[in-house]
Amino acid sequence: MKPTSLIFLDIIRLSNMNKYYFFGLLFVTIFSCSGPQINEEIPYALQVKEVRSYYKAIDIRDRLEDKGVGSYIISEDTDDGNWYRVLTGAEKSIDDVKEYRKSLESKIAINQLKIINYQTIEKNLDLDFEDHLNERQRLQSERPNVPEKIYDLINKFPDDNNFIVKSFFVTNCPDSLANMGKYTASYDNIKHDLPRGIYMRSLMKKSTAIAEVIYEDNLFGDRVTLDIIKLKDNLDLGSVEHEPLTNLDIADYFAELILDTGNYAFEDKLKVKVSAFQKLHGYKVTIQPKKSKASLRTYFCLVSKDSKYLVFSQSTDKSDDEIIEIVEDLGESDGLSSYDEFYNAFYTIPATCSVDDQFISIYSKKLTNDYARRRRYAKWSKKMVGHWQTTAYFNGEENNSWGVSFFDLLDQSHVNLIYSNLYIDSQKSKRNSELIDVLDNTGVIDKANYPDELSFPGNRFVVSVNNFNRGKLTRETMLSITNCLQLK
Repeated sequence: MKPTSLIFLDIIRLSNMNKYYFFGLLFVTIFSCSGPQINEEIPYALQVKEVRSYYKAIDIRDRLEDKGVGSYIISEDTDDGNWYRVLTGAEKSIDDVKEYRKSLESKIAINQLKIINYQTIEKNLDLDFEDHLNERQRLQSERPNVPEKIYDLINKFPDDNNFIVKSFFVTNCPDSLANMGKYTASYDNIKHDLPRGIYMRSLMKKSTAIAEVIYEDNLFGDRVTLDIIKLKDNLDLGSVEHEPLTNLDIADYFAELILDTGNYAFEDKLKVKVSAFQKLHGYKVTIQPKKSKASLRTYFCLVSKDSKYLVFSQSTDKSDDEIIEIVEDLGESDGLSSYDEFYNAFYTIPATCSVDDQFISIYSKKLTNDYARRRRYAKWSKKMVGHWQTTAYFNGEENNSWGVSFFDLLDQSHVNLIYSNLYIDSQKSKRNSELIDVLDNTGVIDKANYPDELSFPGNRFVVSVNNFNRGKLTRETMLSITNCLQLK
């Protein structure tokens, strides 16, 4: 007899044939209720994904259902914190679940399907988690006080429920090159994925604002990088002799910067055009980075018809057609604000504040196991993995360079556990720090005229205010900034 899950997969195959249209309808009905879930009697299932956010788990479950795969969500509280696991299938034996995995992988290209045994996780399961869910999907915030050109860029990015924002940065650029030193955080502290040959500091001199997003497919893990740059008026590229510059001149300039990074075994520069918020013209640049390998790297360099916007896109996972399809969606939705992980990072920035220093940039990334490894796998650090860390940088005449970092743990109870119980305990023995009251919570601050850091728990976040590069925030100013942050 076939495993229960394989019976469902047979229906998938039949529903692709017109004469089995009735079975296709039956299939939708069956999977809308997801089928059986693991328990003591049918203990084996396949884990498709594990995520920290319940709402991200829902997105994955819904997408699987659209593909004809019944799935369900369980909540497990492990030594590394709480995880929401998206599972499919429920089988009596290990052989049955292996057969189901083999059949599922042949129909949907999902990698790394992990076999789960109910008996090994039963003691950690929260069976009634939906009844006491504390995670709020979005902050209740006002529009942050940043330059309008920043919103101009973030509103142009595409919206797709099949992606998460794995990392992003948005940076302001100085009006005068004499002020580049105040923007050091943008080119020293941000890890970017610009095309080879394109350097952040040099690009900032030609731009008024820059934004980059690394998208990750929430099911298959494919990634694509998208950069949108707002160029300065009367752009001077130096090597381009004739005036005025056309959009194709600008695209050619940046395409050649990529090609000038080496003598490659294979090089190609092909003209392309894409219809998005404007007509985009430019080049698809293809190189073979390593002679010993046949793999190719492709970069799209596109410039808008009015020559005000430069777009880069690249991916080692997506096809050219898939990348172009993503670019075509530029400016067609609510932009980055449609992604919870972006909204809950960006909208922590103050809407109003007595400390009115210049916004420099914001950088956010989802933390990986490397974060815990670099902290020697401290208990609190392992519980941060899978959450987003965001830092917003500012600069002022009196305060110099400073920033605010947010670790979004999604739920105040997780913050209390990680910060109040684990992190503070690790800081009590340090001579150069002391406990301090912040927004009716206990935080930690360095003992100095200009403290390196003030950290505290704030609603769903662990927050730190920091001095960078000769920053001169005093204790009193740091506390003033904490009152301005949008944390609820």
